[in-house]
Amino acid sequence: MYQRRRARVLLAILVLVALVLVTIDFRSGSEGPLDRLRSIATSVFGPIQDGLATIIRPVGDAIDSVSNVFSLREENERLRARLAELEERRRSFDDLLAENDELRELLGMQERTGFEVIPARVVAQAPSNYELVVTLAVGSNDGVARDMPVINQDGLVGRVIQVTPSASRVLLAIDPNFGAAARVATSLEQGQIAGQGADLMRFQPFDPELDIDVGAEIVTSSYSNGIFPSGIPIGSVASVGETTTLLTRDVLVRPYVDFTSLNIVLVVKHAPIEEPPPLEGPVDGEFTPPDLPDPSPSPEPTATSTATETGQ
Repeated sequence: MYQRRRARVLLAILVLVALVLVTIDFRSGSEGPLDRLRSIATSVFGPIQDGLATIIRPVGDAIDSVSNVFSLREENERLRARLAELEERRRSFDDLLAENDELRELLGMQERTGFEVIPARVVAQAPSNYELVVTLAVGSNDGVARDMPVINQDGLVGRVIQVTPSASRVLLAIDPNFGAAARVATSLEQGQIAGQGADLMRFQPFDPELDIDVGAEIVTSSYSNGIFPSGIPIGSVASVGETTTLLTRDVLVRPYVDFTSLNIVLVVKHAPIEEPPPLEGPVDGEFTPPDLPDPSPSPEPTATSTATETGQ
């Protein structure tokens, strides 16, 4: 109790002294005793304060620098994460743009050819270089059937060799087991094209003396019971061989399709052309001559034949 009262008295005295000093300083102006005392204190403690500031300032700057390093590191990590997110979005946007361009080109191919098609996405590439096939995410439930041609925006891809309700497998046109009737687009000269298991195909014209220029376009040709419609682009002539003694001639063709980057393709709903049945009876409009009597004269009766008839 006594200490609390003592503290209150001391506080009152300090407040009173402060008020007195403020009053004296205000009334004395700049020439008063307090101003001289302030000047002496400044002269004495100023250098000490500057020295302490010189010592303490680098320490404070170092502490601030450490704090700023941690802040910058956090900001750097945040910016890196944001950059990665934006980069992922850019890649997705680029993929969408590329797929959109591919779909536009596929639509252009469909409009040029007029085929009825089934769009399909390639979901699996060939497991090895010895099996040049791809798997599509469409099957019999989507209207796909065996031996249907497959194309993309560049040209002939292959033909369907196996179908399940939800998927199908396509033999690529570069496979050695692939073959199709083909022709030179400009001259309409017929031949046969086959895969070689590489980036080139082999075209054998029926006429070995045929004059074919490098760069000429090769397209599919339709025939009786053929599975490919006419006019599907295959590739361009890369080189022309000489006629052999067996009267054959090999022409190497570089396909238009990039078989290493197949994404979306079109399955062509094409029914093979069937031969009409053989004609039975006269063709409509054909002239049929009427039956006429035999113009040769009847034989004259002989004596023997007359006697025989009389005896009867």
